[in-house]
Parts: sequence; structure tokens; C-alpha cells
Amino acid sequence: MRELLHDVLLLQLEYSPQNTPAMQKRGRLVRDEVAAWVRAQLPAIEREAPGEIADWKVQAKDATGNKSVIPWVRVYSAARSPRPTEGWYVVYLFGAQGDRVYLSLMQGTSRWVNGEFKARPQAELRVRAQRARDVLSAHLRLRPDLVEEIALKASRTTLGPAYEAGTVAAFEYSLDALPSDGVLGADLIFLASVLSRLYEIAPVALDEPDEIADALIAVEKSAGKARRGQGFSLTAEQRTAVERRAVAVATQHLVEQGYAVTDVGATQSYDLDARRGEEHLYVEVKGTTGPWTSDSEIIVTKNEVDLHLREYPNTMLLIVSSIELDRAATPPSAAKGELKVVHPWRIVPPNLTPLAYRYLVGE
Repeated sequence: MRELLHDVLLLQLEYSPQNTPAMQKRGRLVRDEVAAWVRAQLPAIEREAPGEIADWKVQAKDATGNKSVIPWVRVYSAARSPRPTEGWYVVYLFGAQGDRVYLSLMQGTSRWVNGEFKARPQAELRVRAQRARDVLSAHLRLRPDLVEEIALKASRTTLGPAYEAGTVAAFEYSLDALPSDGVLGADLIFLASVLSRLYEIAPVALDEPDEIADALIAVEKSAGKARRGQGFSLTAEQRTAVERRAVAVATQHLVEQGYAVTDVGATQSYDLDARRGEEHLYVEVKGTTGPWTSDSEIIVTKNEVDLHLREYPNTMLLIVSSIELDRAATPPSAAKGELKVVHPWRIVPPNLTPLAYRYLVGE
């Protein structure tokens, strides 16, 4: 494997989008020989990795149309990451300048939206990568030689920066100091075992923000579905810190707009009562640690939906995203946040997705 990595890196110096002899050789090495070596490690991965994953697979790619600037070979669970755009996996990424190769634990960098793949924003990828680092911290600390940032130096493609933003942790191998096959095999088994723990810890919440993950896991638990992992959920104290920060940002915005504001979240099915002259608004506030995108979602209760349908158009939704949560503080603290205003807030029933049902069994 050491020699294979060496040869692929040297061929990176002859990169061309065309299928030149050098690129043909690179393709054979990546798709056939490197992939074959990785595939030969699967029995050891299945034996050593925790959890019950019986569908480990290997996939290699060096071209999508034109030859790829960054060829790769990944190890993954077929059920949990059916495509490289989905889920989490371990992957060899060859630097564009041929000076280094990374073995990276990373995430799919695209999502399927309205019939096509769209790139995830880099800010979102970084947040999701940090979330994974948080829940895997005890395992990642076992290998201080892991790095959290990689540099593929791929200015000719948008995929390079996406791969960099999406990386959780990686082993970095430079061309002039490639390790032995024994070390390469041990590193691959270790990182696959960390991936296995990620699959186990967060089976529900791999692709969800903290707040959505909390709701999904709570619903499953209330329905009697015991889960082995906790997902990327917030503690009660962390959740309170995020909620308080969101309400503070929302309140400041409303006061600056001339409203008299009362916090009624503890007793009503909305959060802030805002009045300005004869105007009376029922304001819903949602806070999230993640970035806000066009397809982001929030959790609303049935009572909240009923109230805002009834009171429209005197309704407002204030979303405070990208809240910075200090999980290490005691108690946890939250700061900053970006505000999105929806006013009036019309709840569109087709946009509601049920998370659970109450069912009367009868006799």
C-alpha cells in the first residue's frame, strides 16, 4: 500500500482533466489496486470495529466526467452511507499537488434537494464536523497524531474546500514520510472503528441539527424505541442556554422596532407577546446552533401550530441561528446568533412533517 500511495501522489503532478496515459495509470491504481488493498482490510475492520455492522464496503473514484482533481477511496456502511454524498465514512483523499494523502473521517458534502444534488454550505459542514468531534472526543483523543484540518490545495475544484470543511479528523501522510503497510492498516482499522462508534452513537441524528435530533430521539423514546446512543443532542442546560440566547436576540430586535415585549413562553403556546399601539403580535422564537439554509427545519408543537393558524396574520417567527454554545462552561453559555424574521408567519400545512401520532386502539 505504501508504494501504491507513493505512485498515485507522483501521478498527481501530471494531472490533466483528459484521460492521458498518466491519468489512465492513476485510475488503474486508485480503482483497482488501492481499492483492492483496502478491501482486503475489511475482515479486520469488521472484527475489530465495535457495533454490529455487517455491510462494510469499499468504493473508489477518480473521474466524474473529466478526471477528478482529487481521487479517493472510501470505506463505509452501505446502509448508512449508500452514496458518497450521504452519511459519514472513512476515505483516502489524495492532495492535488501530490505532496500528501489523508485518511479522513468525513461526511457527504452534498444533499438531495428537489431532484438534484446541491452542495452543503461550508459553514454547515464545519458545524456538523465539530458536532461529530464533540461526541467522539473520547475516542479521537486516543490518537494525538490525528489532525482536525486538512489541506488538499485544490484550487481547480470546489470539492477540495468542501472535503476540507467536512473532515472530522484525519491521519496525514506526506510523500516523503509514508508509513509502512502495518501502520497504514492499523490507522485504517482505528478510524473505521471510530466511524463505527459514530454510526452507533447517532443512528437517528447523523444529518440533523442538535434541536431536530433531540426531537427525533425524544419521539422514539416516548414510543418505546430504546436507542443505544444519544445522538448529537444537547443537555437540558445547553438547550436552556440556546433558548435564552434566542429569546434575548429576538427581544432586542422587537424592542428596537418599537414593540413592548413580554416573555410568555412559560405559560402560553407562543414565546413573546409584542405590542405597538393597536398592533398585537404572537411571536414564536426558535434558536439553533447550526447555520440557517433555505431547506432548514424547525420543530413546532401542535399547540403552536393551532395558535399561529388561528391568529394569522398577527404572527411572527424569529429564528436565531448560528448561536455559539460554550459547552465547557458551567453552566453552559451561549452568545451571538443570526436573526431571520418571518412576518407575518403563515404556516403552510404541506410543509409540516409529522414526527409521531396519538392512536386510539379501541376495543
